[in-house]
Amino acid sequence: MQVVRLANETDFEGWRKAARALLAQAIAPENIEWLVGEESGGLFDSPEFKPVGQQNQLFDHSPSTSFRSSQSPSNELENSQFKVPRDFIELCRKAILHSDPTRFGLLYRLLWRLKKEQKLLHISFDPDVARIQFMIKAVRRDLHKMKAFVRFREIEIEGRESEFVAWFEPSHHIVEASAPFFTGRFTNMRWSILTPDICMHWDGSALSYSPGASKADAPADDAGEDLWRSYYRSIFNPARLKISAMQSQMPKKYWRNLPEAPLIAELIVNASQRMDSMIEAPPTEPQRKVVKYVVNRQNILPPADEPEALAALRRLNAAMLLSEFPLAVHATQAVLGRGAVPASIMLLGEQPGEQEDLAGQPFKGPAGQLLNQALQQAGIARSNTYVTNTLKHYKFKLQGTRRVRMLPGIGDIKMYLPWLQGEVAIVQPRIIIALGTVAAHAITGEALEMEANRGNLFPLPDGRQVLVTYHPSFILRVKDEALKQQYYKKLVNDLVSASTIVNAP
Repeated sequence: MQVVRLANETDFEGWRKAARALLAQAIAPENIEWLVGEESGGLFDSPEFKPVGQQNQLFDHSPSTSFRSSQSPSNELENSQFKVPRDFIELCRKAILHSDPTRFGLLYRLLWRLKKEQKLLHISFDPDVARIQFMIKAVRRDLHKMKAFVRFREIEIEGRESEFVAWFEPSHHIVEASAPFFTGRFTNMRWSILTPDICMHWDGSALSYSPGASKADAPADDAGEDLWRSYYRSIFNPARLKISAMQSQMPKKYWRNLPEAPLIAELIVNASQRMDSMIEAPPTEPQRKVVKYVVNRQNILPPADEPEALAALRRLNAAMLLSEFPLAVHATQAVLGRGAVPASIMLLGEQPGEQEDLAGQPFKGPAGQLLNQALQQAGIARSNTYVTNTLKHYKFKLQGTRRVRMLPGIGDIKMYLPWLQGEVAIVQPRIIIALGTVAAHAITGEALEMEANRGNLFPLPDGRQVLVTYHPSFILRVKDEALKQQYYKKLVNDLVSASTIVNAP
């Protein structure tokens, strides 16, 4: 029996060098014993194997690697080329992290078989291949658990900045493989991760290792543990409790090292009772957002010296705020039109966006900034225009905590149409610039396709004209920069056309 001794459990380079020499001498897998460190071999083993001379490289980063033996006996290896698939290199690097002591022999057996079975790694049901893939999955799972369940505790060292220490018990030899994650995530901390086999230390700039430790070397609970346990208790949802799934994602072997572990048994036992209490409790009324605009009699009755147009607009806005709208329940506030009254140009958008909903002003966000830029380039002062939206409330749906904009429907347009018509009657614009298809549909009553109708004028029954053009938010969503610039130039040209119409004698 040929004995090969590796420096440590993850000595991939040592294994690779030995495998290269063993293969060159045509030593079969069953005639090799792999040992690690000071591990003792069998009584009748041969002296430890020492690779002789420099063999051709067995592994490199080319798609495949050629191997030619320089000292092969007169057998099939003489004057032959052996190509190792690239995938085999990474497979070996990952599988060698497994704790199974037979992994070195298994990898060499795969290498030995690859001489004749070049497609071996693609045969997933082969026992050797399946076993290696199982090992790799176990290593990946252990790496994930380490990243998820390591809990640092703060310790204070006199004369030095605080250091954070964690205790973890991995199932496989993954500590060094996890280093890039922890040094990248906790770069600005001084920390140590203690494990039974090897300890990892980071001083803020350099990584070092030391021999394994015991759990007694790890610090006891710190001040943050109670805070974390309170948080964990508060987010525990008994209605979604699935014990088998929880144990699969957080195996019991890790519980003893987690600060929340003492709570788990209690929370599981009381889950059914807590769920029954939640079901029996009366429904709670959702908290409505407070509308910033306070409506009272003073809002409705204008000052005696206020121009009639402004007074009419105040009354219209007050009526809007006093009315019930389905969208108003969740929106922060109604976003009313703003600008000159009367005004020759009315800019009509679709609906308030996220920032407009919070600010209470139309075209306040990125789309508003682009519109301001286009107006300035077209020679139009925004202060001389009246800006409003078809919908006066933000229509959205919740995805988690994020509010995602929804397109208005025909029903939404009809619901807000009386207020739009009232604004038009008060502002008395000569031309209405419909920004987008929703605005065009609302003001003309027709579903207009943008590309076919952009830049066109549509007469209204009262003699006013509507010019259809792009909505600034549409232009912002275009990813191709050249195409975005084309759309923007068309918007500016349409604004110039509207200004020309207004200023014509």
